[in-house]
Amino acid sequence: MNLKSILLVDDDESTNFINSVFIKKLDIDVDVYKALNGEEALEILEESSDDSDFFPCLITLDINMPVMNGWAFLERYKKLSPSIKNNCIVVMTTVSEDDKDLIRATDNEDVKEYFQKPMSDEKFSSLLNKYFIL
Repeated sequence: MNLKSILLVDDDESTNFINSVFIKKLDIDVDVYKALNGEEALEILEESSDDSDFFPCLITLDINMPVMNGWAFLERYKKLSPSIKNNCIVVMTTVSEDDKDLIRATDNEDVKEYFQKPMSDEKFSSLLNKYFIL
């Protein structure tokens, strides 16, 4: 799958910044969008749902956020058209070490990966190489 755009969803702006730096270091031509909570992320997805070039191929999703957390986002995300979701990889990220979060994420059909934060540039590179043609 070709990587066209990435949506970083985290209430910690420094985490979004660091992840965007990792992406920049990979020197790939990709648009990066940022949201501070699940509600902002859904707005971005709804705006881009008619444009497959704009719709994110990868979403990194924090679990614990204000306004709308990662779990509430996934409840709304699962209602999106399968044709849209089939071209998108959702990766949950968290500082939580609670095994219940890991189990809940791996049981969710829309979540493809689960990572402890902070991500490293090696983890980010490995993730992109696993799912996308760079």
